Amino acid sequence: AEYMGADNRRLSFAFLSSVVLYLANLMTDAHGHGHLVEDDQEKWLDEATTVVKQQAFFMKRALDSHSLREALKHSSNMICELRTSLLSPKNYYDIYMLVFDELRHLESYFADEYKRGRKMLELYESVQHAGNILPRLYLLFTVGSVYIRSKEGAAKDILKDMIELAKGVQHPMRGLFLRYYLSQMTKGKLPDKGSEYEGPGGDVKDAIDFILQNFGEMNKLWVRMQHQGVNKDRAKREKERSDLRVLVGENLVRLSQLDGLDMDLYIEMVLPRLLEQVISCKDTIAQQYLMDCIIQVFPDEFHLHTLEQLLQACTQLQPSVDLKSILVNFMNRLAMFANGNAIPAGVNIFELFRTYIDKIVETQTTMNVADLLQLQVALLHFTLKCYPGNMSYVNYILTSSLQILTKVTPRKLDNDCTKQVMQLLSIPLDSLMLQILTLDQYPQVLNYLNFASRKGIAYKIVQMVVNGRGPLQDVEKVDRLLEFVRPLIKDEDDMPEEAEVDMEEFETEQNQVVRLVGLMQNDDTDLLFRMYVVARKHFGQGGSRRIKFSLVPLVFAALQLVRRIRRLERRDRERLQNPDEDDMAPPPQQRAINTKKVYQFLHETATAMAPHYPEVALRLFLQLAQSTSEADIGGDLENIAYEFVCQAIVVYEDEISDSKAQFNAINLLIATLGTLKCFSHENYDTLITKTTQHAAKLLKKPDQCRAVYLCSHLFWAGTDTEELYRDGKRVLECLQRSLKIADICNQSAMHVPLFIEILNHYLYYFDNRNEAISAQYISGLVDLIREHLSNATDPSEAVTNAKQFLANTLRHIEIKKEGKDGARYRTIEI
Repeated sequence: AEYMGADNRRLSFAFLSSVVLYLANLMTDAHGHGHLVEDDQEKWLDEATTVVKQQAFFMKRALDSHSLREALKHSSNMICELRTSLLSPKNYYDIYMLVFDELRHLESYFADEYKRGRKMLELYESVQHAGNILPRLYLLFTVGSVYIRSKEGAAKDILKDMIELAKGVQHPMRGLFLRYYLSQMTKGKLPDKGSEYEGPGGDVKDAIDFILQNFGEMNKLWVRMQHQGVNKDRAKREKERSDLRVLVGENLVRLSQLDGLDMDLYIEMVLPRLLEQVISCKDTIAQQYLMDCIIQVFPDEFHLHTLEQLLQACTQLQPSVDLKSILVNFMNRLAMFANGNAIPAGVNIFELFRTYIDKIVETQTTMNVADLLQLQVALLHFTLKCYPGNMSYVNYILTSSLQILTKVTPRKLDNDCTKQVMQLLSIPLDSLMLQILTLDQYPQVLNYLNFASRKGIAYKIVQMVVNGRGPLQDVEKVDRLLEFVRPLIKDEDDMPEEAEVDMEEFETEQNQVVRLVGLMQNDDTDLLFRMYVVARKHFGQGGSRRIKFSLVPLVFAALQLVRRIRRLERRDRERLQNPDEDDMAPPPQQRAINTKKVYQFLHETATAMAPHYPEVALRLFLQLAQSTSEADIGGDLENIAYEFVCQAIVVYEDEISDSKAQFNAINLLIATLGTLKCFSHENYDTLITKTTQHAAKLLKKPDQCRAVYLCSHLFWAGTDTEELYRDGKRVLECLQRSLKIADICNQSAMHVPLFIEILNHYLYYFDNRNEAISAQYISGLVDLIREHLSNATDPSEAVTNAKQFLANTLRHIEIKKEGKDGARYRTIEI
């Protein structure tokens, strides 16, 4: 050869020896007796690096002395290191980059030669005399880069010549890197639109044709790498191919960067050839990577107009290709584009994706349920971005997902499937809000999750509604919403045992749920009442743990409704008594729900609480009685109030057994009865007598004593201007009964304070001119207390406090003697 010298021949012989050693190792490996040692890679890399650096030094020295022949000889020797088959792709790439960097010096020299008047055609032809085809082509492409730049020949002709000559190297890895070098050397020198090489040098179609030819050949070489060596190295080869995939993808990037590439050229010239190459290679790795590349590098507008071709190509890929990831990435990319751009008119993207995804679901037997669900998740995300508010599309996706889920057992999904179903149900919440209630399949898909996951989705729905603060104004919407969040308001078969429940978390969830009651609003009281009925129907199935959270707020919400209805009823009565033509309020007969119906609803609700939470139920009944008394303006609600108090007493009798709870309940009864103004004397007397009887039956004597003297106030109800019920004789009976009970307690230190407390109640009634309470009674009681204190020899804190209590009471009497009513008080002898 023209540039072959002694050094080069020695390198060639060394190279051939290495090849023989490599082939021997391969044969040994095929028979299972040995394998290439990884440590040898470092040795071979070091040796090749040394040769490249050495020959590069000689090449640059020859260039400095303008000895082109010597420079080409050393550059050829340097490039010969790329003929090796011993290095792994990673190490081969390292050597390639060293050679590439050094060849840049040679390219600069060629450019300088052109400036000095040397014809590039002459150089282009002279380098083709190199002895080995690989260095010959590297040198040719280096000169060709300057040749195009010189414009001595048409760029399209030079490109065509170089792309044809490149076919001379068919070794997969060497050919791949050679063509990658060709791509790098022609960067910025293609006859693109607006380029200096356009015109006589060709047009954008020539540039596209060059890149597509180079891509096609590189892809074939890349695929052939899979079929070299023995089967046991398959995984290693796949990894090596994966390391080299960027070399092939670089062509697609270059193609997408052409300024002259418009929609028409892409549709007619580029995409068909790309897809043909992808489909015909029948290689899983290549098809997977190249489809992802096509989706990522070309503009989204191009994809929207060629969507059907791309999706059709997906159905023709190898069964082992991960179509899921390709389609998911594709849909996510288009969804991002649609977020700020208009979708082309006349293109129903959803229908195309739906059709081809359905085909894939039917034909792909290698995809598991989680992968199929992930496709539906991506389609849902894409749909909500491109077609916001189109509920039919969303419902179709949920229906398809439900069909996929029929392959698995409900509530027993694995982690991957659970994650996808959670996303499928969560994504619509952000964009659709309460529109999700129109999705018929939503609860059915939700039912496939385990209890914890169902509860998590339900809690998200509740938070969405509560944070949105939008009113719930429709009965059906309330019913659907509570059905959707059923895991939060009802006991279910697969829920954990009570001992396993985090009560703090449970209370937080329930407090969020009951906030929904406050969002139920409507100007029509009938509709609002129906909402409350629906809510109670759902809340009533919540079990004993939940109803104390859910039913109580419902009771107070309904009490507010009572006040509204009562005002409307009063206005209706006034309207009937004083007709006004301008008053457009509906007459009473057009309002289906009246006060009594709401109170009946409240009665049922409080009754449901009694077996589980009697103290809460008793408070509710008393609250209802108080509300009824306030609303009883026309005297038509007395019986309802009476029933509420009776029910409170029944709850006390049947459900409350703890002595402390009984005492508290009696106190509540006394306090509430003292405020009720709607009863006749007969009904009132019945209720307070019953209450007093229960007070006298409390377990602990001190509690009996206090409860009985408190009951005395029930027989002295009202004020000086409004005496509701006053019976001084029965007041005295209560106080005397309490004195007897206090006297029984004389064995403890508690009895003296009880006497003093009773004394203060005597003084209260004396001050309020209860004629049954005379000064003689008070004087006698003071003497009795002093006697008990004198007998108390124990200097305990209780005795000291009792003496101070008595002293304060007597001081009060002395002050009263000096007041305007002093004459009456002076009859008290202390």
